[in-house]
Amino acid sequence: MSKILSSYLCFASLIFCEPFEGYTLFTESSETSLIVTGYSTKLIDNNHNIINEWVSTLAPASMAYMLPDSTLLYPCKQEVPFVGTAAAGGRIIKYNWDGDILWDWTCNEDYQLHHDIEPISNGNILVIAMEKISESIIPDVILEIRPFGMDNAEIIWEWHVWDHRGSDSPFKFDENVPYDKIDWNHFNSIHLNNEGNKIYLSSRKWSEFYIIEYRGDSDILYRWGNAQNYGIGGEENRILDGNHGVNEIEVGYPGEGNVLIFNNNSSMYSDNNSKVMEINIPINSDNNYYLNDSGKFGPDDYIWQHQNEFFSSFQSGAFRLANGNTLITEADDTRIFEITLDGDLVWEFNSTSSTGLNRAQKYSLNYFIDLGDINNDEVINVLDIILLSRFILELEIPTELEFTICDYNSDEVLNVLDIVSIVSIILNI
Repeated sequence: MSKILSSYLCFASLIFCEPFEGYTLFTESSETSLIVTGYSTKLIDNNHNIINEWVSTLAPASMAYMLPDSTLLYPCKQEVPFVGTAAAGGRIIKYNWDGDILWDWTCNEDYQLHHDIEPISNGNILVIAMEKISESIIPDVILEIRPFGMDNAEIIWEWHVWDHRGSDSPFKFDENVPYDKIDWNHFNSIHLNNEGNKIYLSSRKWSEFYIIEYRGDSDILYRWGNAQNYGIGGEENRILDGNHGVNEIEVGYPGEGNVLIFNNNSSMYSDNNSKVMEINIPINSDNNYYLNDSGKFGPDDYIWQHQNEFFSSFQSGAFRLANGNTLITEADDTRIFEITLDGDLVWEFNSTSSTGLNRAQKYSLNYFIDLGDINNDEVINVLDIILLSRFILELEIPTELEFTICDYNSDEVLNVLDIVSIVSIILNI
């Protein structure tokens, strides 16, 4: 506990009950006489001014993501082939800052994408999907895809829930539990941890979240929230209920390495009953997860919680910000709000014209890289052109970030067209 407390105390001087200075990204629906006519993804500042906006006729599957090069990844809905499931999704569109489509992929494999995605720094994307084992059994699968071209993607890794079933095992999905087999897992969020070697998954159906190995074929490494799923305790011991939006707090943020979960409490369905919970996952001296003396994964309780007259029966989520505040989305009321660690409300946005607002995220003011400023001296000039020329002539090999900054037209090739674009910036034409 002392390590956790010191993590917070070292940031105490940064917390002054002020909102974090940044840009908030969310998608809302537009209506005309109660008919949804479009979906607008907006990036706003703390004064609710619109910094940028992307409009689509396609509904979001969950939430959109900004990339450091100012492009937008938008997971959205297509016609659902698996009837009777929550498989809302199937398509991912990448837009540039001006709203032009750079990539548009619909999954035509034997899977149905749904809910969340996770962009990775190498340009790949982790996605949640469903696979049909039979007409009545449709479990989830995790895919890693590598985009290429204008409308293609290669699946480079797969992890199948159906391969990790067992009976009364904390490391398996219990094949005997009488859950809805058509929508067996209902994973609703996916997140890669800070070290980039484990994946977090939130399951609404099972009221748990899970950790699995990234790019491996492990069973469940860790799970939390509902130990009765593997034979420990009963309903009275369940902590999570219809949860969403699990994620690991970033390194350098207050509570770094801890886990945030939006606990909807959806089946209880009592107003103002949802919670945002923060837990510290116990690990042993070998840096592994372990079962406690009662045969379940700890901890037994949260280390921080916020519960104050908000409720959402679906979607929603929470993210820790760099100054220690927490950004919370209350999907039912299309509300985004920011609180301090003491629970003080410091910022709020209410989408009064929208019927849907699934989950929002806030980016720092310096999150976006400056395309063309290859040497990062805050000036775009002939020195950047010289460095780009050396990359093109293969006299030097660019880092992944340098390549992104150089590839001004996002065609995944460094050539004279990128030089022309940078020259245009310098000449202001």
